[in-house]
Amino acid sequence: MKHSSKDGLGRRQSASLFSRSAPTSNIHSADALESTEKKTKLTKRSSIFQLGPNSSPDPQDDSAYSTVAGRANSTTSRHRILQKSRTGSVFGSLGRKTGITVEDEDYYDDTSPTSPAIERWPLSEQTYSPGGKNVLHHGEVQTTSGLFRKKKEYLVLTDTHFVRFKSHARACEAYQSISPSIGRASSTRHASTASIGSLQDGQSLNSHASAENDNAIPLKQIVATYKVEDGRPFYTTEVVYLDEEFGNLGSIQLIIHDSKEADLWHTSIRGAAQKARLLSSQPYPERVVRYLVGVLEAAQDYDPNFFQIFRVVRRAVNTSVGRSSSDEISKLGSNVFYMVIGINRLHLISLPEFSLQSSRIMDAKANKNSFGLVTLVSMDVRYVDDTFELGFRQPLQMPTVLDLAAASAPEIATLIFRSILFLKPQWLDHTFLYGGPPEILDDSDSPIPSEEDNGFFDRTLVAYCVAYNCNPGRIRYTVDLEAEDAPCFQLLPPDGSMDYSFLELLAVFRALRFNESFRSISFNGISLQSLYGLVDFHGRDHIATTSRSGVSIRRQLNIEPVGKSLLYQEVQALALKVKRLRRLNFGNTLPRRRPKDTFDEEGRVERDPGSELTAALLPLCRSQLTSVDWIILSGIELGEADVEELALALDNKQCRFRSIEVSRCGLSDRGMQLFLNSLERQNATLESINISDNSGRLQLETFPLTLARFSLIRRLDLSRVPTTRGPEPLITPEVMLSWRLEQLILTGFKINDSTLDSISTYLASDMSEGLYCLQMEQCNLTGAHVALLMRSMCHTPGMARNLHLHVSANRLEKGNSEIVKAIEENLTPTHLTMRMVEYGTESRFRQLLHALRVNTTIQSLDISKASLPGDAGEDTCKALQSLFEENTTLEELDISGEHAHLEVARFGIGLNYALMGLKRNRALKVLKIEYQNLGLEGSNTLSSVLEENKTLQHIFCEHNDINLQGFTVLINALAQNLTVLSLPPMLNDQAQAVKRMTLSIGETRQAPSNKVDGGVKSSVRRTLTNLRGHVKESPIPSPQDIDQAIQILHSRWQKQIERLNEFLVRNHRIAAGLETHDMYPMSDDTLRPSTAHSDSVIIDSVLTNSTPRLELGDPVDAAFEREISSLELAAENQEPITGPWNESALSNGLDELSLAAVTPRTFDLHSSTAFSPVSS
Repeated sequence: MKHSSKDGLGRRQSASLFSRSAPTSNIHSADALESTEKKTKLTKRSSIFQLGPNSSPDPQDDSAYSTVAGRANSTTSRHRILQKSRTGSVFGSLGRKTGITVEDEDYYDDTSPTSPAIERWPLSEQTYSPGGKNVLHHGEVQTTSGLFRKKKEYLVLTDTHFVRFKSHARACEAYQSISPSIGRASSTRHASTASIGSLQDGQSLNSHASAENDNAIPLKQIVATYKVEDGRPFYTTEVVYLDEEFGNLGSIQLIIHDSKEADLWHTSIRGAAQKARLLSSQPYPERVVRYLVGVLEAAQDYDPNFFQIFRVVRRAVNTSVGRSSSDEISKLGSNVFYMVIGINRLHLISLPEFSLQSSRIMDAKANKNSFGLVTLVSMDVRYVDDTFELGFRQPLQMPTVLDLAAASAPEIATLIFRSILFLKPQWLDHTFLYGGPPEILDDSDSPIPSEEDNGFFDRTLVAYCVAYNCNPGRIRYTVDLEAEDAPCFQLLPPDGSMDYSFLELLAVFRALRFNESFRSISFNGISLQSLYGLVDFHGRDHIATTSRSGVSIRRQLNIEPVGKSLLYQEVQALALKVKRLRRLNFGNTLPRRRPKDTFDEEGRVERDPGSELTAALLPLCRSQLTSVDWIILSGIELGEADVEELALALDNKQCRFRSIEVSRCGLSDRGMQLFLNSLERQNATLESINISDNSGRLQLETFPLTLARFSLIRRLDLSRVPTTRGPEPLITPEVMLSWRLEQLILTGFKINDSTLDSISTYLASDMSEGLYCLQMEQCNLTGAHVALLMRSMCHTPGMARNLHLHVSANRLEKGNSEIVKAIEENLTPTHLTMRMVEYGTESRFRQLLHALRVNTTIQSLDISKASLPGDAGEDTCKALQSLFEENTTLEELDISGEHAHLEVARFGIGLNYALMGLKRNRALKVLKIEYQNLGLEGSNTLSSVLEENKTLQHIFCEHNDINLQGFTVLINALAQNLTVLSLPPMLNDQAQAVKRMTLSIGETRQAPSNKVDGGVKSSVRRTLTNLRGHVKESPIPSPQDIDQAIQILHSRWQKQIERLNEFLVRNHRIAAGLETHDMYPMSDDTLRPSTAHSDSVIIDSVLTNSTPRLELGDPVDAAFEREISSLELAAENQEPITGPWNESALSNGLDELSLAAVTPRTFDLHSSTAFSPVSS
């Protein structure tokens, strides 16, 4: 993902009272000795408020820390000249002005109102200042407003420090710019009072503060300055500061009785602190940055390009005026945080342990509160204060309001806004309420994000998933670029067995909102039940009340979405905000239910809301507030409320619907008739009609007239719709000849002769050239009927018609010779599906195979589930082998069988012989041969085919009772085949192998220990006994032996799956042109790297070895192991035993295999350019 940044993620420099430096001055010495004596005295009179003896006037920045762009180092401090005839407070004229830039001469405006405690005084002597050199503001204060401690002190604000003195006299000694007499004059006025928290209690135990020099607070350490609204008859300003180097934390409350004086102190401190931050050269200590980076890395939200730090105070609801105990200070410490803005979240992180040594990295397991940036619902920034409020809200929860204060409040608000713009670049509406300076939401100078795939969908989806504490990896989707109304977004089932939660669905819906990359959105097959009927009563931030152009649905349509379900609100917002969206597919998204259509308003029985989808979408369509004109509701039970909404929308010609598909929607006779009658109003634009699988009947007397009104129909699906009886055709030839159909689906529809004539007439005309799918399954057709359709659709003999004809489950045996003749004459479509055909005699099926052998027009053939009187005979198998060997055009073939409780359809053991014809085939690419009971012999046949065939790419051969030995043989053959792109991992066959093994061991436990097996196995055992003298009888297996055998089987199967994945990845890379055949030399280890063992070998090894272990056997043991395997195989297949014998053949050596389960992987069969294994 590409990230853009500008000035440290586009940070906006807020207006500052201290945009220019204070007047410079050089302090001239009147008497060096006198100056030295004053310095000594002042050092001894220092109070506990100085942060340390080494307190430096170098300011530290309190604004955002950025790893992308740092600020330049501040200039070296210069000596400043204190001018004569200047006021004691240089902020007299700025008492009511904030957020503006003031020139240097405005600092000493003679006309500005002055503090009652400050008078003008000429300065000419050199002064010593414990904190700063230029006095900006000063005044006598009272140190506490508590009951027991009341003493007056004096506060001095300089350009670098905020200093506290015990008396006015000591302030005069430190700063000669303060008049000696001003203290006495102001002591009776009580113009201002300072309530100073117990700073000594709040200091760290390792603090460097001393009694001599601890009364100055560097302005760079001020976190926030804000007014406290406590309802008392005076004005309170609180200053919170933090010393990160030594861990000092504290606050000062200034209680002032005059409003002008309160504003003067407030703006003076804010302005001085802001200027100190701007001049800071090192915003944060390095170990603090490492600490915060570790916290965000643990939360998986760290990116050096999106990493901003701020110091903030989380204010209490009721702030006490005085802080007179260590408990109050510790409470303050718990409310001071680092605010860190990451990629997707805003974090409030507790302060670290400053008492640790500076060289140690602080613990990243900190207490933190995280809030998703996209869940912001309110933001309020004050004009004249450092306070601001942020509100975040999770779905179905009350908002969490953060009452914060920070010196960088405008910068924080700007950065949050731009972070949201980055996460939701397509959104035009701000889903949060804002109060504050309008320039914060000015995005004119924000960087334009570089274009990403799917309109930044992934970025927004991840942001919502992280905000809702969901796993983005569970959400799977695909984008179809070849579908109609492409690009089509299609949500896939989640990665796991469970359905999507309501939070995951909300993340998907809100990531799609405003996204103009998709013209179609499909939720087909995804359960939306978790959103159905779920109402969020705690907020309205997620509700869309206007269209993309700003039209209000409340005033325009009198629609009130408040109080409706989340499904209603999200679907409506999707249709309102995505202007390019044309098609919405909600097929099979809600469970089938019977809507409660009976209601009684007087009896307080509410009306069934229906599916909630029609109520959300169709009113927007009636008012042309959405571009959606193709809605798929298939598989959703529609109630009376839904049908009425459909009728109202269809009656309005302005909707201009192209299709509303209502397949399997439970429409009754009334609902069907009402739907069709209303549908006639859309005759000018309707392109598709799908009313299949509904119980409502069609009236053959009126339905043809209804269809005659539609001239743009491209798709018609009337599958399994009951009709009234009559000789009338379903569709007249005149009506069909006015259409340019693409799909005609009549599955399960009883076709009469007149309807068949209409269809054949249409197929013979040029108007049917665009038809690519004709489904007439279970239509009571005969072979003669199908032959008529084939001859009608082929306008030129020998030239294939690009059409897929489905005629499965029909009486094709009757008139089979007509179909055979049409196939021999190449009067067929390119794709033919003839499944579930019952042949009374095997010869008729054999005739079909002979016809297919010489056919040159069929490219895809499905004759699966063909039912023969018995197993295929020798002649039939030879005919199938000839089909494999001689056909040159067939690319896809499905000859799968069927294994059901009531019926079994398969070719039998002769199929293994027929498959040998694939060795000479040079056209077939896809072979489906499931449920044919191939077994071990069939897997051996397929492996020999894979060794010679170079055109097969996809083989589907599951459900064939292939054991581990057969699966291993297939993988060994795949090792030298470089063209096969897909081969199943045989997981179902593995499960069947486990069942067989469990049953076999169970029979062993039930059989007497001295029972002698009969047949070839007994002869083998007797022969081996004679060779070695005695064979130890296998003990009765225990449950642990059964588990061990199953574990070994599973482990070996998983190892073969790993090999399968390795070979398939190799073949996909070769097919994509990334690698060549020459890069894979065929060595003996590659061709036969694994020995195939039968299940009986595993069972015997478990019974004879209580604990399988790795043993390095000699070559003789290995050779005899292979000998034993062949003997066991011969015994199972009832074959004669041949080959030399060796006594060492009874050794129990086993290949060492890991017993740890390996996760199988599945593969994308549809990718033609790239291949990547996906966890199954």
